[in-house]
Amino acid sequence: MEGNFMEKYKFLKVSAVVFKVLAWVSLIIGVIAGIVIFIGGGTPEAPRNTGFVGILLGIVYLFIFYTASEVISLLIEIGTKLLEKTPAA
Repeated sequence: MEGNFMEKYKFLKVSAVVFKVLAWVSLIIGVIAGIVIFIGGGTPEAPRNTGFVGILLGIVYLFIFYTASEVISLLIEIGTKLLEKTPAA
């Protein structure tokens, strides 16, 4: 029964991993964008303070994507535990 559950929701397992990867990639891109703006900034269109926004958005996206990944993993674990405790009919 548990194997059937994991086959049925394999996409959720994959999406949890994808969200974790997206979380770290967004942080890295945000930090790199912030550093680039700090170094090359100072124009009226993009003042140096905009670099803080890039870093802040990277941190926010890290939090959002990582939380989504953990929620998906938690739902998979709950489903697995429920199947273990349910008596076979």
